[in-house]
Amino acid sequence: MYQKFTYSFILIFFTQQLHAQTPINPPFSWPDLNIIQVGERAYAFGGTDVEPYNFDIQTFIMPYWRCFSSTDLVHWEFESMLDPKDLYMGESDKCFAGHGIERNGKWYWYFSNFNKNTGVAIADSPRGPWKDALGKPLLPEELTDAHEYDNCVFIDDDGQAYMSFGNHKNKKINYYIVALNDDMVSLKEEPRKLEVIGDYSKGVIPVDASFIHKHGDYYYLSWRSPYAISKNIYGPYTYIGEASAKGHLGYFDFNNQNFVNYTALKEDMRRRYRFCSLAYVHYKKDGTIAPMEDIIAENGVGQFDANWPAIQAEWFMGMPDGPEKYEFKENQFVIRNLKNGDYLNFTNVRNMPYSAQIEFTYACDNNNGGDIIVKAFNPNGPEIGRATFGTTGSWETYKTVIVPLNHTPEGEYSVSFVFEGSSEKELIRIDSFRVLPLNK
Repeated sequence: MYQKFTYSFILIFFTQQLHAQTPINPPFSWPDLNIIQVGERAYAFGGTDVEPYNFDIQTFIMPYWRCFSSTDLVHWEFESMLDPKDLYMGESDKCFAGHGIERNGKWYWYFSNFNKNTGVAIADSPRGPWKDALGKPLLPEELTDAHEYDNCVFIDDDGQAYMSFGNHKNKKINYYIVALNDDMVSLKEEPRKLEVIGDYSKGVIPVDASFIHKHGDYYYLSWRSPYAISKNIYGPYTYIGEASAKGHLGYFDFNNQNFVNYTALKEDMRRRYRFCSLAYVHYKKDGTIAPMEDIIAENGVGQFDANWPAIQAEWFMGMPDGPEKYEFKENQFVIRNLKNGDYLNFTNVRNMPYSAQIEFTYACDNNNGGDIIVKAFNPNGPEIGRATFGTTGSWETYKTVIVPLNHTPEGEYSVSFVFEGSSEKELIRIDSFRVLPLNK
């Protein structure tokens, strides 16, 4: 129920298999990501710092871009590299932020040529090979009065694709948006300047790194931690404030969970390193983003410990369409609308004890109640525990129910909670759970 902020520290090295909690160890870091879900995998497109920040030339050295993929946002596999020597820009150490996306079986990688212009590469697979789609910029210099770089590509519910880009002008927002044609490599219209209503002058200066995403009825325009919302993609946008995530960021959904990825910075003896972090995102009833805490920052999203006092239901790593996160009280969330056959998945639960039990905090306003079934590995895995829950009297009243597990092995594995009942209506709402030894 209680809102938590969870980071996943992912420093990506140029290897085939990557694991969470990789130590910060340049020369290979992976900043300025965008992440999308295609099928059962998440694909992350980002730049590469091959050495710490160079104070002499006031920049990072970024000679290429890389794409990795994952099924759980914890373990990552190398997919491909985009080399500027294969593009119109030629060899460069200024491969600034880009954006990868899939549409109609084709993959598009929009890349920033320093802070000058934006091009696009195309491939049949995220593994490449990547080909320069135009042989020239899609967004040429002086297209607008902004710098045409740090792009974000967003496909709306009606299938229309848009690109945002730009930077600041006299410390004020100077971002643009433009619709793309169906071919994804040409502009459908002249770029339009985005307007933000409200005083954002006391927050983070809108340097670059604009990002547009949608949740519910609202479009979100963010520039690092500050964000504004609108019900029209062209705006005007109303300034809300700052979210907890900092740095160059992007919002994305994966397995019906909401996340933000952002570039964090670590300094060590006048050396600066960049790496990627992930956090859960929870949207409040009014559409704003709930405040976040870093209480499990060292563990990352999608990684849990059976020794924690409680694991919040809103930290799930997978659920079907239908159930939803719900703000039960101010900045406190539960999962509601869980019906017969629905499930919640929690990956990589470490320190599971032998012969454990799980205590759930739940609410039920259904007189027939139902069953909570615990399965190992995934929702279709072997059943390792089951218990019946009854009504708590209302959806606002929470009680606990214990599910004994059947001689489960010690160690780390994923668990799923499947809900069964005779009613076709909502069965149960889950606040949190905790793992206990069987003798407690």
